[in-house]
Amino acid sequence: MREQVYVDRLFSGYEATPEIEDFKEEIVGNLKERIRELISKGLEEDAAFDKATAELGDITAIADEAGRRKRNEAIGQMYMKARVPVTRETAMGLTAASGLLLLALGLALIAFFGKTRGAPLFGISAILLALSCGLYTYYGLTQETAARYAMGRRRALAYGLVCCGAVLGVGLAATAYLINGYEMSVSIGIKTALMLPAICALIFLLVTEPKRHKPWLRAMVEQEIENSMRFHQSMVDPVKAARYGVTSGGLWVLAVAVFMTLGFVFGWHYAWLVFPFALAIQIFMTATIFEKRK
Repeated sequence: MREQVYVDRLFSGYEATPEIEDFKEEIVGNLKERIRELISKGLEEDAAFDKATAELGDITAIADEAGRRKRNEAIGQMYMKARVPVTRETAMGLTAASGLLLLALGLALIAFFGKTRGAPLFGISAILLALSCGLYTYYGLTQETAARYAMGRRRALAYGLVCCGAVLGVGLAATAYLINGYEMSVSIGIKTALMLPAICALIFLLVTEPKRHKPWLRAMVEQEIENSMRFHQSMVDPVKAARYGVTSGGLWVLAVAVFMTLGFVFGWHYAWLVFPFALAIQIFMTATIFEKRK
């Protein structure tokens, strides 16, 4: 009883979250067990209590961590539920993009089912489709969301042009080869001329992309990474993990060698059976490296 009162006083300034309550129960149990152990060694009850409580150390850091984790989760849920209003400019842009998309599909259907098959309508449809994708990309990136800030207009325009060029290259190349009957080399040339600059520009944009995540999302991601690292540190023995990697490599090298040997000696009809056996051994090895570390 005295142990429970002592722990309750330690956590009097903390919110009664499930994490804190579980933590308190664990501390009380450990405290009682330590007091019984000290009494069995000859200490008086009061002395054992004082010594056991002194050995607890600074538990407020762990309590603060649990409270901070709970606050991050609550803030994240609050922001995810909050709707960021779509600006009028974004709504108009997405509407225009949808109109271009429908027009492109309509022209493509008219050109395919009508008597104008092979006419420039397919090329016009490809151009309209590319413009539509570019507008979707631009206005989608310049719209703020619950998790991300809006991207700058110049960078969003660059992404839109990249998307437009890539879609235009695919559309015109397909039109040249499938509809107009040009040679494959012409189609590849059109695709390369439009897609290669788009791919290079996309790589540059991705490499230089600044972080647009909002602080609450970054905190949640960092917390998840930290929790994952703690889990693996507590569940996986590093020595076993290293042995597992070396043994796995040797297992599959051996499996390929046995497969080739059986194939050349006894035929290929049954040689493939070595791989299911190797996979079963791999699964068993994977299960053995996970155990609770003390």
